[in-house]
Amino acid sequence: MVRFEVHLSDEGFAGIDGEPLVPDAGRSVHEAVLDRLRQYAEQRGAPVEATVNDGPGTTHFVLQVAPDGSSHVVIPADPDPASDPDPASDPDPASGPAPAPAPDRPVAGAPPSAPLPAELAEPITRINALTSDGRLDEASAAATALRESLTASLGAEHPDTLEARAMEAYLAHLRGDHHEATVLALDVARTMCRTGDAQAPAAVARATAAWRRLDDDRTAVLHGRELLRLCDSLHGTHPLPPGHAELTRRVRRRLEKLTARCTGSSTARQTDVERSR
Repeated sequence: MVRFEVHLSDEGFAGIDGEPLVPDAGRSVHEAVLDRLRQYAEQRGAPVEATVNDGPGTTHFVLQVAPDGSSHVVIPADPDPASDPDPASDPDPASGPAPAPAPDRPVAGAPPSAPLPAELAEPITRINALTSDGRLDEASAAATALRESLTASLGAEHPDTLEARAMEAYLAHLRGDHHEATVLALDVARTMCRTGDAQAPAAVARATAAWRRLDDDRTAVLHGRELLRLCDSLHGTHPLPPGHAELTRRVRRRLEKLTARCTGSSTARQTDVERSR
């Protein structure tokens, strides 16, 4: 598959394979990137992939774009199947997909491939602008307000509400609050798995990416158990994207290591207590 390199700067500029990309008036740089990738896919009659570097020092991930403009984050293969994917020993964000928002909506920096309803265009455009300016706390507050409004008007399980929730998770990730990102992303994945949403596998992948960055073993075990249940629940429900079996294997392997580590730590503490008596 053809692979492109996309670079997004903090100043709002973009380039694809070193070629500067200037968005048309009224469009964001993220819209321009996705539109250009869609054009490349149309020319080839097949999906293309792009490694997206979202600003210097921030996460990067692989995005696959089809000729119809649909997109999803690709789960890369683990470069070392025997390695421990804990953040401490695997700090490279490329080892897992970024917990990006759901595809097909321009939320929190994700390029769109479908028009937005008029009532969502203004708040999402504002959130994108705040995110591009690095005003992440304000963007997060605006995303939460949008999600609360959508929950009241459409319900907690409506696709637009879930995408706003995914936006909150992505912004938490950008702020470095990986626990909140995990909780929010798991909430989206849980709902989509329960309702049989076709985007459930992508939501589980995003939740996994957030979970991999947790640095507290006990918290990671707690959320990892639910994450593994969600991974397993998808098998047999509908066609799964390539790499889902590998994703489930990675979650299971890391959870086993974390559980063993927590058990060993508890045993050591108990031994210390007994010795002190």
